[in-house]
Amino acid sequence: MKLKPASVQFRFSGICRNDFSKEWYRPGVISLARLVWGSLGGGLLLTFIAMLSNKTGIAVLYPPLAATCFINTTCVFLRVARPKSVIVGHTIASICGLSGVWIGDFINPGGELIIPLKLGISILLAAVFMQIFDADHPPAAATAAIPAILPLPMAWYALPLNMAWGATITVIFAFIWNRIWFEFPSRDADNCVKNAGLYMEKAQILGVSICIGSCIIMCFRIQSPALGFIGVCSMAAGIIILGTHHFRNAIKYPN
Repeated sequence: MKLKPASVQFRFSGICRNDFSKEWYRPGVISLARLVWGSLGGGLLLTFIAMLSNKTGIAVLYPPLAATCFINTTCVFLRVARPKSVIVGHTIASICGLSGVWIGDFINPGGELIIPLKLGISILLAAVFMQIFDADHPPAAATAAIPAILPLPMAWYALPLNMAWGATITVIFAFIWNRIWFEFPSRDADNCVKNAGLYMEKAQILGVSICIGSCIIMCFRIQSPALGFIGVCSMAAGIIILGTHHFRNAIKYPN
């Protein structure tokens, strides 16, 4: 059964592989596939992150990661759902959120409008640097805002890489969950050639692979602080590769 009103389409004919195509598995189409598979995936993903965070002692900010869980399971064909955008976006936004708090305190310490000032600076910085590092990811804007309004569940210096850890988990889950039905990351105008079976540039594959390995190593930080430190350092290296490879491409292939 297909109903086509002006702006929203309904598709409740059952669940088959065609329902997971870019034409149907997207915002603007209310389909059984998205309602069941996408929603179930988002709920399971955040549950898994919370359980693993509790087990490993790696604290994260749940509200922005919850939004990422939704995007990574129900809006997967959008560019903002690609692994680079997710991992680098949350990391950059964390740094910008902390910077916004520090700058706000410096400009107007204890002032009446200190919180609005911190929020504005944090989101401004996050918007600028997510674009510069080609990591546009709307949920990460919440990551930038939280340090200005709420106490952090971890030391401030741990926020960026803890959020990178949480973001990487969403990427691992998205690879497993989505590829049951379709290619993930999906093919788009900027990623139309496969490398190692994925529509990703080689540098992106390297960076994501390092982040995934680092994420796993960080899970053993309680058992071995040394392993935890190695995981944090390698996670930072993976993020640097992910977030900067496009600068090299811009120099190599100028417009």
